[in-house]
Amino acid sequence: MNMFLAAAILMLSFCCCNVVVASTVSGTVTEHGSKEAIVGATVALHKDSLTPGVKAVRGAYTNRYGFFSIGSLEPGTYAVVITSVGYAPTVTAVVISSNDTNVRLDISLQTKDIEGRVVEVTADRMGSALERQSTVTITPAFIKEMPAFGGEVDVFRVLQLLPGVKSSSEVSSGLYVRGGSPDQNLVLLDAVTVYNPSHLGGFLSSFHADALRDVKLIKGAFPAEYGGRLSSVIDIAMKEGNAERVKGSASISLIASGMAIDGPIDSTTTFMVSGRRFYLDIISALATSPDDEVPTYYFYDLNMKINKKLGDGHRLFLSGYFGRDVLTSEDGDMDRIDIGWGNSTANLRWTWEAASDAFLQTSFIFTDYSFGTDLTESQFSNGGSSNTTRFATASRIRDWTLRSELQWSVHPDHMIKAGYDVTHHTFMSSVSGDVSDVDINDVNQARIEGLDAAVFVQDEWSLTSNLRANLGGRLYWFQQGGWLRFEPRANVAYDVSSTSSFTASFAVAHQFLHLIVRNDIALPTDVWFPSTSTVQPGRSLQGVLGFQTSLFDNTYRFSIEAYYKDMQNLYEYRDDAEFTLGVPLESQFTSGVGTAYGIEFFLQKQIGDFTGWIGYTLAWTDRTFAELNNGKTFTPRYDRRHDIQLAVQYRLGESWRCGMTWQFATGAAYTVPSGQYIVNEYGSTRDFYTERNGWRMAPFHKMDVNLIHEYSWFGLPWELSLNVYNLYNRRNPFALYTSYDYNEVTGEYGRVFKQLTLFPIIPTVGLRFTF
Repeated sequence: MNMFLAAAILMLSFCCCNVVVASTVSGTVTEHGSKEAIVGATVALHKDSLTPGVKAVRGAYTNRYGFFSIGSLEPGTYAVVITSVGYAPTVTAVVISSNDTNVRLDISLQTKDIEGRVVEVTADRMGSALERQSTVTITPAFIKEMPAFGGEVDVFRVLQLLPGVKSSSEVSSGLYVRGGSPDQNLVLLDAVTVYNPSHLGGFLSSFHADALRDVKLIKGAFPAEYGGRLSSVIDIAMKEGNAERVKGSASISLIASGMAIDGPIDSTTTFMVSGRRFYLDIISALATSPDDEVPTYYFYDLNMKINKKLGDGHRLFLSGYFGRDVLTSEDGDMDRIDIGWGNSTANLRWTWEAASDAFLQTSFIFTDYSFGTDLTESQFSNGGSSNTTRFATASRIRDWTLRSELQWSVHPDHMIKAGYDVTHHTFMSSVSGDVSDVDINDVNQARIEGLDAAVFVQDEWSLTSNLRANLGGRLYWFQQGGWLRFEPRANVAYDVSSTSSFTASFAVAHQFLHLIVRNDIALPTDVWFPSTSTVQPGRSLQGVLGFQTSLFDNTYRFSIEAYYKDMQNLYEYRDDAEFTLGVPLESQFTSGVGTAYGIEFFLQKQIGDFTGWIGYTLAWTDRTFAELNNGKTFTPRYDRRHDIQLAVQYRLGESWRCGMTWQFATGAAYTVPSGQYIVNEYGSTRDFYTERNGWRMAPFHKMDVNLIHEYSWFGLPWELSLNVYNLYNRRNPFALYTSYDYNEVTGEYGRVFKQLTLFPIIPTVGLRFTF
C-alpha cells in the first residue's frame, strides 16, 4: 500500500512543481446573482472575431468548481464565447500581448428560463461528445417540473425516466442501470459515498432537491477517476451557497415538508442549509385512536455546506448530510418493535488553483451507514406473572477517506487528471438481548477493519481536430484478502460533422464491497460485506458503442447506444441459508456470474415552450449461480425486455405550465410455485419451486400529470401544483399470491394465482414559495 501511496503523492507533487507557464486564459464561470459555479460550461476562443461556421481555435469546459484553463495561445485578439444550457450565451473579447503569460477571465452568466428546463448539458463544445457518452446531467429546476407522487419530487424517480435505467417495482426508487443491481451504483453526495440512498424501503431517495446543484448519471464505462462499483455512477453536488444575498424556499405536500436557505456570511464565506421531514407518524396519530395498533414511521434529511475563499486561489468547503428512518410498532400487550436506519456524511475539502493550467483538490471524508432492530415481547402466565424477551440486532459500515486529485492542462491537446484515495473501512454487526432467560449478549458480534487504496491517471487527448480520447487506468488494492486489481478505461469520440459524433468506450471495474440481499424480509436488512480470502471482489467488463447528433439548430438531440456487460463474482444468499446465531455469514453465500446487453434510443427536444423526450430500451439481463435454480440461468426480477419512457413539459403562458410522463415496461419476472407436497398426516401442504423467475407479470404502464400555477402573494413568488398519479387508473401488478377459490364448473376448491396491486389514481396538491 505504501508503495502505491508514495507513487501517487510523488506523481502529484511532480506535476505541481513542474507546471509549464505559457500564454493562458483561465478563470471561472459562475451564475449571475448567486456566484454559484457553473459545471460543464463551454468556453470557446475564436481568433480575431466570431465568424459563423468557423470552429474555435481553442476550447475547454469548466470543472465542478467552475474553473477552466486554455493554454498555448499566441498573442492577439480573441472572441470568447461562453455557453451553458439554461443560461444566455455570453461573448466577450480578450487581448493577449506578447508579455502576457496568463490572462484572468471570470464570467457570470444570466439564467435563461426556457432553455433551463432541458435535461442535459448539450452545448456544442470541444470534447462534448466524449463528455456526454452514456452520461446525463439534470438540475433541480428540471426535477421540480416533473409530476411527483404525493407532491414530493424525487431525484431517482426522474432518473428512472431515462433509457437504460429501470426500477424493480412501482414503489421503488432504486436504480437498476443497464442490468446492474442498486449496490453496483456508486452514489456520491459531494464526493462522499452514500451506502443506502433511499427512504421508506426504497420509495423515495435520500436527496432533497432544494439542497442540490446538479445530478450526473454515468450509465456505464465510466472514466478512471471513478471506481469501486461495477455498473454506474450517480454524482450529486450540493449547492455552494448564494454569494450575493440570502435566498430560501419552503415546500409542503401531503406526505412531507422541506425548507432550504443559503446566502453569504461575509464577503468570502457562503452557507447552505436544508431540511426535509416525512410526517406519516403525525398523519397516523391524527387519523387513528390511541387504541389502534398502527405502526408509526417518519424520516428526515438534513444538508449543510460552508464555502470559504481563502485568497490566492485557495478555497475551503465543509459539507455534510444526515438522514434517518424510524419505524415503531407497539401493541396493547406491551410488545414493541423499533427499527432505525440512516446515513451520515461529511467532507472537508480544500481546492487550489495551483497555476493558470493546474487545479488541485484534497478531501478528508467521513461516511457512516447504520441499521438496527430492537424487539421486546412480554408474555403473561395464568398467575399474572410476566416474562419479557428482548432481541436486538445492529450493523454498521463506517469509512474514513483521504482523497486528492490534480487536473493539469499540460498541453492544448492533453488534459491530465491524476489522483489517489485511501479509505479505512470498519464493518460492525452484533446480536444482543435476553431470550428465554438466556443472555445472548456478545453472540455473533463481529468487527472487520481494513484499508483500500487506489491511484488513477487519465488523459483527455485531442488526437486530431475531429478525434478525441480519454485514456486511463486505475490501480486498486484491498487489504482484506490482499486483493490487487488494475482497471483499464478508454473512451473515444469521432466527430463526423459539427453536430454528429460516433463514440466507443471500454472499461474494467471491480467492487470490493458486496450488498447481500435478503428476499424474505421487506426491510433494509441487507448486509454490506467486504471481499475476503474466500469472498472475491466482483468484476465487470463493459463495452459501449454509440452515435449522437443534434438536429434543427440544436433544437433536437438524438442518440443511440448499444452496450454489453459481463459480470463475475456476484454474491447472493443460498436458498437454504441459515440465519441463526453462531453461523458465519459468509458461509451462507453463493457466487455466480451475469451478463447484460441491449440497445437504447433517445430523442429529446431541448428548446422552446414545449420540451421533453422519448426513450426506448431493448435489453436482456441474466444470472447464473451453481447453487441457485439448480444451476440454470435465470432472469432477475428487474429484467425488462422492452422499456419506453415519455416525458414532456409545456409552458401554457406566463404563469401556467404542465407536465406529463408515461412509462411502459415488460412485466417483471416472478417466481411462482410449481406444485405442492404433503408434510404431515393432517394433509398440511407446502409449495415447491422448480424455476426461479420463470413467470412474467402483466406489462407495467402508467401516466402521471401535473399542473403548476405561479402567482404572487404577500410580495413572494408562490407555486401551487396539482399532481395526478396513475391518471387512467391502471391496476399494475406488484406481486402474485396464491388463493384457494371455489370452481363452479368442477365443484371443487382449487389453487389460483392472483395479483396484488397498490396504487390507483391518486390526485395530490403541493405548495411552494421562495424568498
